[in-house]
Parts: sequence; structure tokens; C-alpha cells
Amino acid sequence: MVIERSEGRVRTFLASDVEVSVVIERRGPRTRKRCHLGSRDARAISAVVNGRALAMDIGRGKLLKRSYRITAVVDGRYLSMRPKDIETATFVNGKPHEIENDFGELTVKADGTVDVFWALPTKVLNRTIEPPVPTAEDVLIGYAIAAAFGTGSLSFTTILMGFVAEAIPG
Repeated sequence: MVIERSEGRVRTFLASDVEVSVVIERRGPRTRKRCHLGSRDARAISAVVNGRALAMDIGRGKLLKRSYRITAVVDGRYLSMRPKDIETATFVNGKPHEIENDFGELTVKADGTVDVFWALPTKVLNRTIEPPVPTAEDVLIGYAIAAAFGTGSLSFTTILMGFVAEAIPG
């Protein structure tokens, strides 16, 4: 897996086949400092996967963890990324709330690389849930979204507790 990052553009491709790729680009000026791509405005973002359009629903990335969710749609399939904690996002085969379809967790490192922890089978109420197996295209999309927009966010509770801690003297 290769990730190429430049100002306003992220491209992921397989090292064994450079033709299979995902490209996410910003059109227009940078509007967000804390986002590698420079924008979270879906109207200012174009994305393609192997030459096909990749529609994206990009959260505004403001106060609530929910606002950092990103959903990509390609050929009628949904792939989502939702923050799990301050550094990590869960990559889902489907819409963000479909927890039984978690591919795994992605974390973007300071140097721009992406670490992945693939989901393992879990047992719930005497039933084993097998995680879905991502295709190479799914993996490329997940890595591209993570590299372009980052992973993780603070929860509202953490932010509120920080304000409370600052307000209490001593």
C-alpha cells in the first residue's frame, strides 16, 4: 500500500499495481488548517476510485465526535469512517452505525502513514460475528480517507470535562 500526499491531494495505490488507485483532491483554496486535504466541504472535494466517481458525505468536523464521520459511496456501496477515540477511527463496510460490519481501525501517524488493526471475530450472546473481508479497493478507499481527513476526535464528554477542570481553581 502506497500513500502519496501533496498539497490538496491524496492518492493511494497498490505497490504491485499502480493502475489500481484512489485519488481525493481539493478544488479551491485551503479552508481548514487541521485537515491534511485542507477542506471538509464535500462541494470542494473530488474523488475517484479506479476512474469511477467516489461520492463522499463529509462531516463538518466541529465539536461533536459524530461530526467527524465520513461516508463514501462507490457503485451503490457504502464505506464509512467514524472516530473511535482521539487517534483512531473505525472503518465500516456500510453506514457508520452498522457496527457488525467493522473492517477494523485506522490511525494516521504524524508522518502521514496509516496503521491498521483489522477486526477479529467477536462473540456476542453465544453467536460469533465474523468481520467482513475488505477488497483491495475497500482498503485503498479507507487509507485515502484516513490520509486525507485524519482519524479520531475528542468526545463531547472529554471536552466538557476539560472546561470544568479549567474552571475549578487550584
